[in-house]
Amino acid sequence: MSKSPMTDVASSLTQSVARQYDLFQTSLELLQKDRKFLNYGYTVSGTETHEARQQRLCLEVFQAAEIGKDDVLIDVGFGSGEQDFLLSNACEFRRLIGFNISERQVRYANERAIRENLAHKLSFRLGEAECLSGVEGSSVDRVLAIECAFYFDRPRFYERAAHVLKPGGLVVLADIAFADCAAFLTRRAEDLRRVGTQSSNRTAWERHFCTRSVRRINEHTRPGAQMTVWQILKTAPFSRLTAAERHEWLKMAFYTQLVALGLQVSFIQYDLIVLQKT
Repeated sequence: MSKSPMTDVASSLTQSVARQYDLFQTSLELLQKDRKFLNYGYTVSGTETHEARQQRLCLEVFQAAEIGKDDVLIDVGFGSGEQDFLLSNACEFRRLIGFNISERQVRYANERAIRENLAHKLSFRLGEAECLSGVEGSSVDRVLAIECAFYFDRPRFYERAAHVLKPGGLVVLADIAFADCAAFLTRRAEDLRRVGTQSSNRTAWERHFCTRSVRRINEHTRPGAQMTVWQILKTAPFSRLTAAERHEWLKMAFYTQLVALGLQVSFIQYDLIVLQKT
């Protein structure tokens, strides 16, 4: 059976994102970053370091998730796994399974879990958030997605998340979407369609979940987005990166600047979202 054109596009996008984050991971290891977060952060006072803001965003998600000591968790798009090692120190839970499409990031996270004697509690798999391969239905208490769902085929992701969650289970997202007034942009390209608008995304998730809360956090995330741009421009051009690595970081700086401007004028919305399977 031949693939549909849409499947080919999705596969191409997935491969492109995987390559991008493989390069990011290589760069972070080369630069010997102590904390390998990849998010815009959550600003409170404005005096925090970039890494402190990034850590705080993860903690906001963990708090919203109301994680219990017997919970089984899935973290999709976990980056370097930094947020999950933070979670292991911040909360009690039974087990976490991470899914990521970057082979290098999966390998790094699993190796770190072994080094830190956490492999019994944290495991990381190569795979897509829309598939969650090997996870049985109604077997998971929480699904976390920190600043990554805009890469997903959202309808497929919500459907699969609902399948693996137990009744009453939660999906908690730190999520970026276009404001409804920017809906015309989502018709321009597949990657923008995946970002979606607040209304289109809500329509997709409410086929499977009830909405417990949506909290707009633009004012907390915009400063960190702008700081991300400055950090990249200060570091990438002058570090010992390959041309491909430098290209990806500078591309991220460009798109992050657009996000920062979009957040400032409410053209883009950043929300902390809690969904519940009924």
